[in-house]
Amino acid sequence: MAGLIEPYGGRLVNRMVGQEEAERTEKETDDLPHIHTILDQVYDAEKIGIGAYSPLEGFMSSSDYENVLSRGVLSNGLPWSMPIILTPTSTEPAFGVGDRVALTDVDGQVFATVDVEEIFPIDKKKLAQNVYGTTDTSHPNVAELPLLGDRSIGGRLRLLRRLRLPSVKHELTPNETREYFSSKGWQRVAGYQARNPPHTAHEYIQRVTLEREDIDGLFIQPIVGKLKKGDYKPEIIMRAYEAFTSNYYTTERVLLGSLSIAMRYAGPKAVLFYAIIRRNYGCSHYIVGRDQAGVGSFYDPYAAHRIFDQFDVGVTPLRYKESFYCLKCGTMASSKVCPHKEEDRLNVSQTKIRRMLAGGEKIPSEILRPEVAKILSEPDVFVQ
Repeated sequence: MAGLIEPYGGRLVNRMVGQEEAERTEKETDDLPHIHTILDQVYDAEKIGIGAYSPLEGFMSSSDYENVLSRGVLSNGLPWSMPIILTPTSTEPAFGVGDRVALTDVDGQVFATVDVEEIFPIDKKKLAQNVYGTTDTSHPNVAELPLLGDRSIGGRLRLLRRLRLPSVKHELTPNETREYFSSKGWQRVAGYQARNPPHTAHEYIQRVTLEREDIDGLFIQPIVGKLKKGDYKPEIIMRAYEAFTSNYYTTERVLLGSLSIAMRYAGPKAVLFYAIIRRNYGCSHYIVGRDQAGVGSFYDPYAAHRIFDQFDVGVTPLRYKESFYCLKCGTMASSKVCPHKEEDRLNVSQTKIRRMLAGGEKIPSEILRPEVAKILSEPDVFVQ
């Protein structure tokens, strides 16, 4: 048997120290400079530590950072689309190259250390243009760039403990998912990225994927870390997916997990990054729908399909067009198979679902499974 796809870069990074070393280091951190940074980078630190961002062993050097911005690769030439940087918002006290610093979580508790190898300035306007393709502050990620510090720390990380996450029940490590896939005999696993509760268009492309002869299993892994205002709350997303998967999928073919990171609304560049992450979790294939990781009208809805032709990250993209419920076909379909007119199509979208929820309308099962609709009809389901 060929086994699972190897991690990106050939080796699964593990920067989490053992319990004894963690306890010893935590005592020593009282004497170290303490780094405070934004939640996005706190999440990134943990994902570096557990290997989700392999081959990264720490926060990027200036060389890696500049190469990612200008060429879409790490300094060794490996394709990589999103900068992973540590830009302190405050420190206690000052520090320099060669120092070890302690990284704190949102509660001010130390959870990791970084050995400072480099400190370099960050041009936020350049970062915005090269990563998100715009400097328009109506873009949610661009709007938050002023929150970053003006310099970045490059250096290897040591993870002393996992973060206390609200989705801990589903927050698996790459090692854990790989062990699970192997126990099921899965070799060819499709990763599914989500940031919303499932509707029938999502279900359609998941089911089509599961019907493929070259797919053994499906790993559904919604991002439930930091989302933008107006998104569904993480706990709502996971409850909806729990209700959906437990009622409509067999556990012999589907695993539900969660990914606590900040959502990158960077269109195709974010999609490539998410595919790399899912490869580290053991996925050989990656589902790409319409306008994945897009926001507003900033990106071509199918640019995420084409980026895999430009950069090879060793994952097979499963590209899907927009799907809809056809009243004449009596089923979900896409323009690739359905011959009927626009007026015969019941479009499925989060915008439409939200509008119906706000108006107190009953959402038809052709759009949303009743178990999911019940959860989304509860009060206070959105990030404020």
